[in-house]
Amino acid sequence: MSDRLVRSGLLLPAAATWAAALLGTALPRLAAPGAVLALAAGAVLAVRAVRRSARGRVLLAAGALVCAAVLLAAAAGDVRRHPAALPMGRAVVVEVRVDSTGASGGNDFTGGLASRTLLRGAVVGVAGAPVEVPVTLFAEGPVRAQPGAVVRVRVRLHATAPPDAAAAVGSVLGRAVLVRPPPPAQRVAASLRTGLVERTARLRGDGAALLPGLAVGDTSRVGSDLRQAMRDASLTHLTAVSGANCAVVTVAVFALGAALRLPHGLRIVSAGAALAGFVVLVTPQPSVVRAAAMAAVALLCALRGGRAAGPPALAVAVLVLLVLDPWLGWSAGFVLSAAATAGLLLLAVPLADRLARVLPRRLALVLAVPIAAQAACQPVLILLQPGIPVFGVVANLLAEPAAPLVTVLGLLACLLGPIAPPLAWIAAALGWLPAAWIGLVARTVARFPQLGWPIGIAGAALAALLLVAGVLMLARTAPRRMRVAGAVTTVLAVLVLAGTAVGGTAGRIAGTPGDWTVAACDVGQGDGLVLNGGGGRYAVVDTGREDAPIAACLGRLGVSRVDLLVLTHWDADHVGAAASLAGRVRTTFVGPVDRPAAAATVAALRRGGSAIRQVHRGDAAQLGRLRLDVLWPPDPLGAIEAGNAASVTLHVTGGGASALLTGDLGEEAQNALLAAGPLPGVDVVKVAHHGSADQSPAFYAAAGAVFGVISVGAGNDYGHPTRRLLGILRATGTRAVRTDQDGLVLVSWRDGRIRVWSERPVTAAVWVPAK
Repeated sequence: MSDRLVRSGLLLPAAATWAAALLGTALPRLAAPGAVLALAAGAVLAVRAVRRSARGRVLLAAGALVCAAVLLAAAAGDVRRHPAALPMGRAVVVEVRVDSTGASGGNDFTGGLASRTLLRGAVVGVAGAPVEVPVTLFAEGPVRAQPGAVVRVRVRLHATAPPDAAAAVGSVLGRAVLVRPPPPAQRVAASLRTGLVERTARLRGDGAALLPGLAVGDTSRVGSDLRQAMRDASLTHLTAVSGANCAVVTVAVFALGAALRLPHGLRIVSAGAALAGFVVLVTPQPSVVRAAAMAAVALLCALRGGRAAGPPALAVAVLVLLVLDPWLGWSAGFVLSAAATAGLLLLAVPLADRLARVLPRRLALVLAVPIAAQAACQPVLILLQPGIPVFGVVANLLAEPAAPLVTVLGLLACLLGPIAPPLAWIAAALGWLPAAWIGLVARTVARFPQLGWPIGIAGAALAALLLVAGVLMLARTAPRRMRVAGAVTTVLAVLVLAGTAVGGTAGRIAGTPGDWTVAACDVGQGDGLVLNGGGGRYAVVDTGREDAPIAACLGRLGVSRVDLLVLTHWDADHVGAAASLAGRVRTTFVGPVDRPAAAATVAALRRGGSAIRQVHRGDAAQLGRLRLDVLWPPDPLGAIEAGNAASVTLHVTGGGASALLTGDLGEEAQNALLAAGPLPGVDVVKVAHHGSADQSPAFYAAAGAVFGVISVGAGNDYGHPTRRLLGILRATGTRAVRTDQDGLVLVSWRDGRIRVWSERPVTAAVWVPAK
């Protein structure tokens, strides 16, 4: 079996199958016709292959047939995902199987500070009819349901775009009622996960946040600042359980069986059982599913007395999983896991051979592993995170050796908890040390600049082109001309990009402006703006959710004292860090205070010496050269509900230009503001609600801004900024600048001349004058 796998050349069919999965799920109407065409092509190729015994045509035929299977699965799945019994847009009572729960990114829909839960699962019943519809739900407060449980909830659902893994997204209305508890195995797994999380609650710092994630996949303690640091250092795969953990568990159990001198078959069965238990324990995340499938192929080959080669095992795993679930093709975790594994299997050894010509062999191999994985993943990473971490390979070299230690010690702490709590605590404390090291590496490397790179499809295509050039350079069997062309392309690209990195970084450091007027801090999914009135007079408009990002931004901008703090409304992603500014704020403007948590924040600021003033339309303040006029909310509120719709909206003028800061105003509130009186035309608009779809085209047309600043978190759960919002900005001639891509954004105006500077070279690496 293993020999056939080695010679099967399944990687190209696997790649074709992935492309078919992308096509079939993105364009479901074409899935069935595409399956028919692929099936016909496969049949023709199979007949010709049998007649001529051509191995290449056999592979083409197999690839076409598997593509047909994936397209058929996508067509059938699309029908299953949209049953007539499940209405969209209105409240309905359904039964939902819970696959996972976690904290959501913010309180964006109610205006309150209450925590929200992100629930992923599937609707399995509606009005007594069985269905299977994957959904993503947002619930106010905690949902006390373990993975595998079935709950009855009242929801309002909306259909998602075709490629989304969930067929619908919606809100839970009311409380969830348990219908059926999870199976025994999942109950045990949930108890073990909870035990580890509670056991590590006594630990502190980044180590305590990362340990449960690397051991059992619980990332509830990983804050947005640490998550961003891990992303900026190319260590996102160490935030939670990844495919590598499956290999660690399988190899460890197999080695233990060998040490105990168990029969060969029993070792394989034990490793397989441990692998299955591990998947249940950490929940079947896409990267874990890929690794588990690949490990299962390897174990099956070993059970038959052979040994599976890595590339064919990876290809078989990808083929099987995409046939079972074509929507996995859009999962970043699945794709990155498969790409990293392919890079290690195909590129690491040839790269090590090249490096060994100038370096010791062991050092060459140590360097080749992270470089190969990073290169293989980079085309996909460009789509998720703009820029390339200059020291990402260094970060992986330093952090990767600690990951297996965290996994093993964390699992020991998890498994020993019910039977030997003192030993479990010791294991957790020991696991904290390497986990803290990973956090330290991430935060240190994240401070270094990123290499500028084109964003979107163009950037991904360029990265893929350079990857192909590098592969050609390393390939021993490729024609000499192709290897030379690959080497020349790679060397030129490295020289150009290195020069760009050095020159661009020096230019940004030297050219960071000091005469900025508006700063949009990168606080993740939330708002944190700073206004500079000159003469050391500053205003802060919202603070983001966590203390560290806004504190770092204020420190970078040289802001120690805040003359005016404006809290537009009481969502946690706007005011969560407000209390951390207590003692530094002279005056605070707030909107309607109608919740205990909001009152607590106000009380903390008042104790710090800040004067509190509730503002409404018609109020104003002077900040040095800037005038701040409050355009919203009205007084009295009338039919306007406190929260997003009552966001304090500011018109900032001075120096011959102006800005409009809109909080989280939705479309209805934006239109109400338009109806309240003429909206002043502005040069810069802070886009409302992080670029959600709830926007008024008439509002942005009336504002007529040259630049639209979107304060939004990278990889947020809401898909912000949405296509609708970006389309509105394009239609009104407003150029979008985004903190998720651009980092810190500074806007300056002098005598009506608007200039924008951004931290990362994506939208504006240097001052960009308005035209």
